[in-house]
Amino acid sequence: MKRRWILYVFFILLALSFRLFVALRLPNDEPDDGRVYSQIARNVIEQHVYSHDSQPPYSPSLIRLPGYPLFLVGVYKVFGSGNNTAVRVVQAVIDTATCVLIALIAFAWAIEEERKHRAALIALALAAVCPFTAIYVATILTEVFTNFLAAAMVLTATFAFKAITRRRALVYWIATGLLAGLVVLFRPDAGLFAAAIGSTLILSALPVLSRLREAILYAAVFSLAFCIVLVPWTIRNRRVFHVFQPLAPAHAEMPGEFVPRGYLLWVRTWLDDERYVAPALWAMDTKRMSVDDFPDSAFDSDEERDRVEALLNKYNHPDEETPDEQASTDDDENQDEEEGNNEEEQPEQPQEPEDTNVEMTPEIDAGFAQIGQERVAHSRFRYYVVLPLKRGATLWFDTHSQYYPFNGELLPLDDLDYDIHQQYWLPLFTALTWIYTLLGVVGVWVLWRSCDRNARRWLLLAALLIFLRLGFFATLENPEPRYTVEFFPFLAVLAGAGLAAFKGFRASAKETPPDAPTAE
Repeated sequence: MKRRWILYVFFILLALSFRLFVALRLPNDEPDDGRVYSQIARNVIEQHVYSHDSQPPYSPSLIRLPGYPLFLVGVYKVFGSGNNTAVRVVQAVIDTATCVLIALIAFAWAIEEERKHRAALIALALAAVCPFTAIYVATILTEVFTNFLAAAMVLTATFAFKAITRRRALVYWIATGLLAGLVVLFRPDAGLFAAAIGSTLILSALPVLSRLREAILYAAVFSLAFCIVLVPWTIRNRRVFHVFQPLAPAHAEMPGEFVPRGYLLWVRTWLDDERYVAPALWAMDTKRMSVDDFPDSAFDSDEERDRVEALLNKYNHPDEETPDEQASTDDDENQDEEEGNNEEEQPEQPQEPEDTNVEMTPEIDAGFAQIGQERVAHSRFRYYVVLPLKRGATLWFDTHSQYYPFNGELLPLDDLDYDIHQQYWLPLFTALTWIYTLLGVVGVWVLWRSCDRNARRWLLLAALLIFLRLGFFATLENPEPRYTVEFFPFLAVLAGAGLAAFKGFRASAKETPPDAPTAE
């Protein structure tokens, strides 16, 4: 027992030390989302308004949910406005707590009583050294809190499933619902975790009518607690913007703001790799775009490529859409002034890059929408099956090296940057991705072979937690691997719970009847 607790303390200290090292030695302020969160927090403190504007009039905003900005407000008030170092240290502590929650889930999911601590230690060790989740303590992003609250939610749901009395089960389901609502206030897509838990609750009760009735009661309580958390934000948006907006808008747009949905549809008909996200999406309305930036798979024919090129030409040169006569008149009227002030204006010209003079207009967007609809009609199988599968593979089997100094893709090997040692780090990170995946698969196989009813319920829950989220993001036009970093805690849980029972699952199957109740 003493040796066991020494191991617990060792892995917890290892997790904390690793995360503090990452937080202090690898800080990263690059993500634009982080700048938005920080700006909102500073405006709450200094201007007393929830706004993402960097200058007056500081109009109210709803493009980001309030969970993470309010966390930043709390840290900034204690340690000073804009003190992101303090934010990173706090996130290192929170992410270490997530490792502890992962160990507790593995302890609860383990099949045999005598192997529960082994399961917890395996899961804790895998979580402690996981570089894919640890790097987010160094960024001003929501991933740390998403992992923490998702793990806490799964733990309380586990206790609710295993509760013997209805009263205790109701308490745990209320807690799970509140945590589910809270995690959504940090990331709206975390609602998929709540959907996974609710689906597991109903599906695991389907064979027996009495269990189904009880499950419906628990699902109602869980859903009510979930919605209660979102009520204040929904009321605020209704009062301020006169819209029903319980979550953040899908494209982070303000009410009435133009969203190029036609262009996004066209992008979804071909984009299947993260490398094209920046030139196709993040360049929108900030940089010029060219057909040469996109792969051959973005065009079904030369005629289609020419149409796209024509639309991009309009996007790159919006001024050419104005009448020539008006342009000529303006030139004549201002010719003398421009010649007189030519020397004074010359130094200012480089401050306005040519790329900034771009615009995606509704007319151009409609053109892309037509091409996108034609491409979908041309091959629905490609749009609804092939591309989501490719995006899903991209999301899962990426190097997951985002926000590390050596961030990049492993293939092609000729493109590796030897100056930042990608030739060493990226193969290592790729191997770690496969190792965590294979350990999770082994855990799934062992738990399934155990024939234990509870174990199979955990498998259903884990499958829904992972694949609902993976399937959702595989349908979007921006397959960014950071959206799947939440999978690794659950892989660690599956690996711990499964590997701990690897040698004894047959005995467990004989000793525990499939329908035998399990005490908490």
